[in-house]
Amino acid sequence: MTTALLIDFGSTFTKLRAVDLEKAEIIGAGQGPSTVASDITGGLTKALSDLEGRIGPLPDFKHRLACSSAAGGLGMVTVGLVKELTAEAAKQAALGAGAKLTGTFSHGLTQGDIAEVEALAPDIILLAGGTDGGNSDVILENAEKLAAASVTCPVIVAGNREAADEAAGLLEAAGKPVTVTENVMPEFGTLNVEPARDAIRQVFIERIV
Repeated sequence: MTTALLIDFGSTFTKLRAVDLEKAEIIGAGQGPSTVASDITGGLTKALSDLEGRIGPLPDFKHRLACSSAAGGLGMVTVGLVKELTAEAAKQAALGAGAKLTGTFSHGLTQGDIAEVEALAPDIILLAGGTDGGNSDVILENAEKLAAASVTCPVIVAGNREAADEAAGLLEAAGKPVTVTENVMPEFGTLNVEPARDAIRQVFIERIV
C-alpha cells in the first residue's frame, strides 16, 4: 500500500488525513490542538498520536504534504543588501513559498536588528545580498552576526555565489542548520526566486513536517 499524509496547520487545530494512493481512499483522520504561536511540531505530534489511536501503527508514508490555513503560516525573516533590490527579491521568494514575512532587513544588521530578529523567533531565515561577483562584505557580515545570535531556525543562503559557501560556513560553525541555494538576484535587475522558493519548501518539509 502506497500512502500519503496530508497535513493542515490550522489556527485552532492541526488536522491530518492518511490516504491510500492506490485505492484513492482516506484510511484515517486525526487532529490535535495547534501550536502555531510557538512550535508547530507540538500540535503535529498530538495529531499524529490521535491518528495512530484511530488506525493503529502508522504506515511508512511515501509522501508528506503540508499546508497552513492558519492566519499567516510559516514565519520567515529575510535579510538582504539593498531593500529595493536583493531584499525585495528575497521577500518575493518567501511569499511565493507560502511563508508569512515577519521581518525584512537590509544592509548590515545592527545590534538592534539582531535583537528584533531574536524577538521575532522566525521559523526560517532567508539570507541574501549582492549580485554574483558583486558585494560580498555585507552578506558575510550578516552571516557572522546571525551566527552569534540566539536564533536556532534553519537559514537559507541565497546571495552572492562567490560568498555563499563562506557565509554558510560561518553559520554552520555556530551550529545553525544551513541550506545554500542560487542567488535570488544573480544580476542587477534579474530575479531568480524559484530555487529559493524550492529550498524554503524543502526545509519546511524536512525540519518541520
